[in-house]
Amino acid sequence: MWRHGLVEYRVPISATLMIVALASMFVLTSQSGSSFATYVLAVYVFAGAKRWRALFLDWGFLLSCALLLYIPLTSLWSTPWDARDAFGQMIRATLVFAFLVSIAECMQVDWFRQRMTLALTIIAALAALAAMWVFFADPPEEGRLNGLGQLDTHVMAGMVYAVAALAGTAWLLTAQPMRAAAWGGRAAKWGVRAAVVVLILAILLTASRNAIAACALALICLLLTHWIGSAGRYLVVAALCALALGGALAATYFFVPGADAHILPRGDSFRLGIWADYLGRIASDGPWFGMGVLTDDSTEVEGWPVLHPHNLYLAVAWQGGLFGVGLMLALVAATLRTLLGHYAAAEAKLALAIWALALPAYLIDGYELVDKIGWTWLLFWLPVAIGQGLRGRAVLEDARRFGTQATAFGLR
Repeated sequence: MWRHGLVEYRVPISATLMIVALASMFVLTSQSGSSFATYVLAVYVFAGAKRWRALFLDWGFLLSCALLLYIPLTSLWSTPWDARDAFGQMIRATLVFAFLVSIAECMQVDWFRQRMTLALTIIAALAALAAMWVFFADPPEEGRLNGLGQLDTHVMAGMVYAVAALAGTAWLLTAQPMRAAAWGGRAAKWGVRAAVVVLILAILLTASRNAIAACALALICLLLTHWIGSAGRYLVVAALCALALGGALAATYFFVPGADAHILPRGDSFRLGIWADYLGRIASDGPWFGMGVLTDDSTEVEGWPVLHPHNLYLAVAWQGGLFGVGLMLALVAATLRTLLGHYAAAEAKLALAIWALALPAYLIDGYELVDKIGWTWLLFWLPVAIGQGLRGRAVLEDARRFGTQATAFGLR
């Protein structure tokens, strides 16, 4: 497998670059510093374009490309327009594109589920331990755990730790009997269990209600994918669980005395006012194609400065209007269709769980869809990439087989 991946799909090198980039998020405070490995990854991906160019025959991949092209294109009608910043938006889209291709290649061999999920879980758990050490050694005034590196807010830390907890749980649910010499046998499983416990504890310490509720729903959905054999039944049961969880929280909030102060200690955090402000500005100035990705989206609500819409869908509407939101939702629908169509695959189960975490959470958080490496890569683009990888298995295998035959007959 190692030789096959090295010679045919270049997986070990691209996968190592991805792990280094993801690990740097937990350590480096500079997004540009964390992006260095992704620049190398992009060069490596484009240098081997002939091995993955068949992906352009896939409609889902073309839809991803359309969204990644459109968001930077909105720079043309941004106010003020800046050539350097517009170029920077293209670079960000290129890095995301390279990430999608890399995951698609990784999934051609049985590498992603066995190794990348394990690496992400261990790295995140070690980072969470370090963050908890800082938290208890020097407790912050607000009493919330913030992550280290780029995860310097409790919301980002909670959401990324949740993705890592899902990855570790998925690894445990799909781990095959392992030889002690290769994986450490039972010790490896107990180590991953401990890592998941650490990550869940860190999520609780962030006190991010969004991350805690979304993580609970995602873990339930991940377990459901392994308990329920049909994609249709899974959708019904998962929807019922989401409604039950939301209903329980709402009932507790409204009918249990004092519960509101624990569930939403800061009320709605001006969310309704923030959304109304952005919706009004979008409706009046750029409903169809948005205000442009470079247009300053900061505002002031009830005397408080607001840096972004605190809603990823609304942020995309600000940048790209209804057309941009339509592309995003079409990509979500196409990816969900793929994941449900490959429901038996372990990677699809993990991706469904990540989106059970992210898509509801993005209703009240999130602000940058196309960006350098960060939490959006794990919460949004990773499931898209997994869906692409599931579709691309047949496409890339057919292209590889044809290339081998063509070479043998002297056609290349």
